[in-house]
Amino acid sequence: MSQNAYDKNDILINKFSNRTRTLEKESLLNSKIPWEIIKNGGNVIDVGCGDGWFCREMIEKGVNQVIGIDISEKLIEKARELINKDQEEKLKYIIADLDNFEISEPPFNSLIGSFDFAFSSFLTHYLSDLESFFKKIYSLLKPNNSSGSGGSSFIFLTEHPIRTSTKCIENKFIDHKFEGDEHSRKVWPIANYNEQGKRVTNWIGSKGIIKYHYTIETYVNTLIKVGFKIDYLGELNLNERQLQFSNIGDLSIESNRPYTLFIKVIKN
Repeated sequence: MSQNAYDKNDILINKFSNRTRTLEKESLLNSKIPWEIIKNGGNVIDVGCGDGWFCREMIEKGVNQVIGIDISEKLIEKARELINKDQEEKLKYIIADLDNFEISEPPFNSLIGSFDFAFSSFLTHYLSDLESFFKKIYSLLKPNNSSGSGGSSFIFLTEHPIRTSTKCIENKFIDHKFEGDEHSRKVWPIANYNEQGKRVTNWIGSKGIIKYHYTIETYVNTLIKVGFKIDYLGELNLNERQLQFSNIGDLSIESNRPYTLFIKVIKN
């Protein structure tokens, strides 16, 4: 079974289940969602849904049916508590190990080819088998001729590989003086970038968090290998609101390297 840091750390649960997130605050994500498809009776799956904020947003925007999946029992419990009565028939949550679930077994075998749109936020850097995961998402999406001219699609956000590359337990900015500088600057150390695989780090009160480092090349080529077409790739910095939530530093320093990798793909 994969690690489940959230159910072992109440600090994480409280931090990630007491946020006020809306799509209006996520302008890039909002602009890339295939609204013309999913608002017309579409089905959506959120893989790694946490407390279900994105699922609830989808229902409020008029999506036909939404399923959220997460490994954390506590976050799913919170997500179920937040369902409004008028959302109960359209919104369902499943507890599952997202690194090891079998697409051929219940309940996932009944969901193959069911979804117009799949979403995942900050999950893939916890997965040991990226290709297997992308294949499962591909199988869950409807065939491309079932979702109109745009085709069924998948958007995911993940920690940028520049952040996950270094093998330091406490990876952070370091001081460095460049030639000609009077004072040192904060720089982000990049090491072991092409050495993909397991990383161990500490995060928000949890020690020994296991992550997996993949290069951008691996993300893109694995998606293509599975059968997706790349529609958009973005490398995003934190904004002021995200920085305040993360409580990780100064925006002028954090903006020196991308924080998030954003990819949208379409099923061929």
